[in-house]
Amino acid sequence: MLSIKEIAEKFDIPKTTLYGWKKERPKIYEYLANSNDQYEKYREVNIFLETYIKTAEIVKLFEYREINYINSLNLELKILQDIENLHLTYINESFKVEKQSNQFSLNIYKKLENLNIIEKYIFSTRLKTVAKRMKKDEKESLLKHYFKEFLDLKSKDS
Repeated sequence: MLSIKEIAEKFDIPKTTLYGWKKERPKIYEYLANSNDQYEKYREVNIFLETYIKTAEIVKLFEYREINYINSLNLELKILQDIENLHLTYINESFKVEKQSNQFSLNIYKKLENLNIIEKYIFSTRLKTVAKRMKKDEKESLLKHYFKEFLDLKSKDS
């Protein structure tokens, strides 16, 4: 738990404000005081997920052009249910672009559907990461780096 001095320094909030919040808005104060604990839990989960993706026997299903296409759709995945239904979100967005499903889109749909929930979560967080870092000249290298566990490098397109 952080002290008032540590909270003030970390969040650039005046100490007098924090003393007031401690009495008048205890939930906000508690949240700030416990922010390090929440960060540590989040960090531990991320380490676990990264370890999983590196050690699990993930079938490398995707070709580069498929990952590139999924990325181009800018999927909105905000809550767990969106991530669980990644394949449905994908096909809906793909249908908006294509106006009809083709074999290429349906193959990607099947591949996304076959990912387990952890793989879908990692896949979706990497989509967000790539979107934040994307520059046109480095798109291919970024996608190949962030999706290396999902890419079938033996395919002719990867």
